[in-house]
Amino acid sequence: MTSAPCAAVTATVPYAGVAMTAPWAAATTATDHLIPWRGGSYSCRVTLPRTAPASVPLLVLGGGLQNRHSWSRLERHLGHRHPLLIPELPPARCRSHLTWDDLTDAALRATDHLGIGHFATLGVSSGYPVAYRLAQQHPERLTALLLFGASPRPGPRLTALIHEGIRRQAPTASPVPLREAAGHPHGAADGHRESAEQLVDVLTNPQAGSACLMIRAAARVLLRQLADSDQDPLVRYVTDRGHLLLDQPLPEGGIEHVRALVGVGEHDTITTIDDNRAVARTIGDATLAVMKHADHLLHMERDADFADLIGRFLHQQPLTTKDTTTPPA
Repeated sequence: MTSAPCAAVTATVPYAGVAMTAPWAAATTATDHLIPWRGGSYSCRVTLPRTAPASVPLLVLGGGLQNRHSWSRLERHLGHRHPLLIPELPPARCRSHLTWDDLTDAALRATDHLGIGHFATLGVSSGYPVAYRLAQQHPERLTALLLFGASPRPGPRLTALIHEGIRRQAPTASPVPLREAAGHPHGAADGHRESAEQLVDVLTNPQAGSACLMIRAAARVLLRQLADSDQDPLVRYVTDRGHLLLDQPLPEGGIEHVRALVGVGEHDTITTIDDNRAVARTIGDATLAVMKHADHLLHMERDADFADLIGRFLHQQPLTTKDTTTPPA
């Protein structure tokens, strides 16, 4: 569909003919916009409060295993207050080998196409390098920067997993485990399950999950979603932008003149508190927030608190609660 340049982002837009039946949907409207970029296009989901908002739009840049429909919980908790722009950026390793700067340009194109001058940006997991570069390269456009699950570089376990995904992606690599070559009728499905388990084991903290129901539940949801994929989840992760994490996710030069929040789950083992603190220290005006009872999937495990923290920061309210601390960055 063709999108109107947005004044549209302060108007009511129908959801492409599909009725929204969730209880919270009455407060918002949503549509998919097609964003032209470099001879192609990609989709961007836009949700709008039904009442004209005074609040700034929030550009949501998710991680490598997420798409524009992955943020229904954030829409439920925050969509009635803020317009949400959720682009599904092109895979970095598909048509051509895109860089972080290319993806940053693509994300900025969504705001330009929709007629949005100023906006806040949320970058989660491997969405953080794009959000960071937006703030670094276009500080005059951003009202706030929010990063969750950020690290200067991937740790050893994730690095090894990315290299395994790159190996599987190679044209000469076998696309499925050897059990299928031997005639196992469920070979591909079993291989996807194995890849899904590898990813979930790295992206979550099973030890913390043994004592925390929310962490266990989020891990089970992610495992089910990845195992049901029609593509090897690890290859999908690498194709999207996982491989770019090996190439300077945190650029040199730092950020000035943008108010920033860097958040992390206390049990995050893939981007630790120290990793997130290191990123925060490259930003002139940054606050570090640590959320209790959460790991790297804090946006799933603590979705209401996650959205509340974002709202508090955007509206310059106190960030510290009984479950969120703000230690020195």
